[in-house]
Amino acid sequence: MAFKVFDPDKKVENLYTTVAEPMWATGGTLTTFYTGSTQDSNSGKYYYDVRYSTDTSDEVEFAISYGHILGSGSEGSTTAGTTNPTKAIYSQIRQILLPPQTTKFNFNGGGSGTYESEDIFVIAANRARYREKMDPGNWELHLNSGSNTVKLVDDSGAGSNSQSGAAKREFNVVSGSIADGVYEGATTTATSTTSGSYGLFYPEQGMIILNPNSLQSGSLGSGYDHVERAVIEPLGKSAASNDLNHRKLLHSIQSGSYFAARREEQKRSSFFFCDVRANEFNHSQNPSFTTGTNAELVQSSFKTEPTTYITTVGLYNESNELLAVAKMSKPFKKDPNTEALVKVRLDY
Repeated sequence: MAFKVFDPDKKVENLYTTVAEPMWATGGTLTTFYTGSTQDSNSGKYYYDVRYSTDTSDEVEFAISYGHILGSGSEGSTTAGTTNPTKAIYSQIRQILLPPQTTKFNFNGGGSGTYESEDIFVIAANRARYREKMDPGNWELHLNSGSNTVKLVDDSGAGSNSQSGAAKREFNVVSGSIADGVYEGATTTATSTTSGSYGLFYPEQGMIILNPNSLQSGSLGSGYDHVERAVIEPLGKSAASNDLNHRKLLHSIQSGSYFAARREEQKRSSFFFCDVRANEFNHSQNPSFTTGTNAELVQSSFKTEPTTYITTVGLYNESNELLAVAKMSKPFKKDPNTEALVKVRLDY
């Protein structure tokens, strides 16, 4: 092992690259969706954790939940001093996503109308899965009930500008596919019914907020002819018991059998160009290099023609603490007749 003071002029810092990759533990697409059998008696009245298998030791892919502004559909409902699970969910998500003083989600699809909803479905990706953010324009969710299917994407790639909401990006959830793009815009969906658009998408939070009124059976209004959008069973509105409405969303997701998504993150890289001069690193402190009590060279020819092999480069700070290690793709043969410039890339 040998050391050399690094020349700061041979360092290039803070180069940024954007990397997109499959988001789920199994790759880019989930086709099976399972929840733990004990969730109903524990956290189930608030949310369900969803995995790709029945093995509860597998990592959670995403969670689903249902919220109502007054607590409808859960124990306690409007009664003071009770748990009100759906009210707690609606309040929490509202505070995370909506600007101050905004009390309800407005599913107007970016148009001028008002389609405020008192209840919402929430799909929240596991932070370990989406990391920095979900990749806008590269997720697709199928919801199904009987013969009805809706394929959902966001409109970030449809020429729609992202809206500013509490310092975060917000896109509309629309019908379409990753391959073919948007089928029906959010404004069209909102104005063709009294229920509003399908929902909203927040990539940095890894959240998809769905509008139950545009997706559940029996909520489409008189004269509404797009009955294929009824992909979720009618929701319960109990005032004293948990209807577990998010279970109905789970059934629709399970029946649709398709949730594709990618994550996107910005990686910062620094490059260190480590030069090896002809008169440097030609000897080694490796025990195999010498022999005997007098540390004689194993190869006598090394006295006049020393030879070593560089396999590893370590980067140390001023306190002589090892910060990073880089391995060569193959050992580099070094002798007094050779020089090298080793480029070390550090991603973080």
